[in-house]
Amino acid sequence: MSRFDNRHRRAGDVNFEQFRGLEQEKDDTPTLGQNAIALVTTMNKRTVSKITDYTINLIGTNRTDRWLKEATLTTEHLLNDRCDYSLVLGLTNLLDNMRTLEIEAEGVLMKLPFKKPKYSAPKPVVFCVSPQFAAEQWQTFLVQLHVSKRYGAHLQLYIVSMVESYFKLIKEYEKLGLVSIEPWLTIKFPVTEGPYLEPNRNVELRNQAAAHTDCLLMYKEATSFVGILDMDDILIPSNANSYYEEFEREYAGSWLISALHYTKYDYRTIKIRELENQSISAIVKNSQRLPSTDAGKSFLRPERFNSTWSHYSRNVDGQPIYVVPNQERPFFMQLKQMSYSGIYHMKKMNFINSTEVPEGEVPVNPGDQVAKLISEKHLQEIDDDLKRTISSDAISKLSDSLPKEDFYMPIVFKCYNESFYHIRDTAWLYNDITCVNAFSCELPQREDLPCIHSDATYHSGPTMWPITFHYASDSYFSRDIGCYQ
Repeated sequence: MSRFDNRHRRAGDVNFEQFRGLEQEKDDTPTLGQNAIALVTTMNKRTVSKITDYTINLIGTNRTDRWLKEATLTTEHLLNDRCDYSLVLGLTNLLDNMRTLEIEAEGVLMKLPFKKPKYSAPKPVVFCVSPQFAAEQWQTFLVQLHVSKRYGAHLQLYIVSMVESYFKLIKEYEKLGLVSIEPWLTIKFPVTEGPYLEPNRNVELRNQAAAHTDCLLMYKEATSFVGILDMDDILIPSNANSYYEEFEREYAGSWLISALHYTKYDYRTIKIRELENQSISAIVKNSQRLPSTDAGKSFLRPERFNSTWSHYSRNVDGQPIYVVPNQERPFFMQLKQMSYSGIYHMKKMNFINSTEVPEGEVPVNPGDQVAKLISEKHLQEIDDDLKRTISSDAISKLSDSLPKEDFYMPIVFKCYNESFYHIRDTAWLYNDITCVNAFSCELPQREDLPCIHSDATYHSGPTMWPITFHYASDSYFSRDIGCYQ
């Protein structure tokens, strides 16, 4: 499978530019076919009358052969969405032992870099976490990491920008093999031939769907289950010792279930400033359920998906599937709504002095309203693991530099509320009217709060019709940009 992450296009009168960040190739995959190529792109879908009717010519070359195949396109976004730029997935199958991959349009060629996906993963469950920007709430990461670790999931993080000391904390966890991180890039066009829509302002929420699809394809053949969630979405299994156990139980061998969908239940809780005083037990036991809920998240068998939106896949449910030869009538997969359990969403976290933390108690499961959210035994195991980890020399020395107050979080929350939350909460958020995007949020910079930001070497391909491709290589994290989206 070749996974090639493409991100952007120019909306002009004649040509349309597209940015592409590169991905992977794998010789065989049971769900995509032999020598599959997957292009994870973000296109201006108004380039042509109907983007899903368009095809892209791809050329693969090995030592003896050179093949040209058309890649068909699908999207996780509705074609009438107000956001001009959308995740578009291109799929085809080429030849084995491929050495070069090119895109062709009217005789013009451009060579595409590619890399292989993962053949193995640290855990049978991987959680794909939405891209982080201006991130400073390191306490949330500790809860997500240690709860996920206890129940058998590996975290895959995408980072746009983050307070530097928080980034250093995550890097120490990466050294322990507990988390994987990748830069998530801002869209840039090195060379263009005319005016174009600013893509970062015209794509949904930092292109989350592309990041989640990138992660899904990266681990597609390496894991049993993939979860799509935000950093503050904490999933705690119900009546199970691990995520794997719960997901296997709920799928129950059925081919009719596309994904397990958990509602997000909003909570207010506490957080402590000092690293050495962190207690996940204190956070959980001082949680107060809010009256609101949020759009749920999905946990899925990756072999049933080739792409996903931020909450579920619009390409899987309702599509006909055939599981045996000569099957006359197709089956149709659907989401399974998890009614007895849900996501513990740490929507609001307020600072409290470590000497004033109430004892509290574990709240009830928001789904069945009977059982505890988590067992005391598991909670103690998680806390013990946290204490062991943060007491190491490499991590404990970061304590003084980690943020002790909220700076970016209130700014981002206020901007989000003004941009679209208030519209959503009054049921007036329509996909064809509002592009859910907060790129215009003003994020002030502070010299005493340095940040890292993703960056790369950006390239523009030759002019092509109707799509010109741009891509990035050698991505890295820079200290010279700041905490921006």
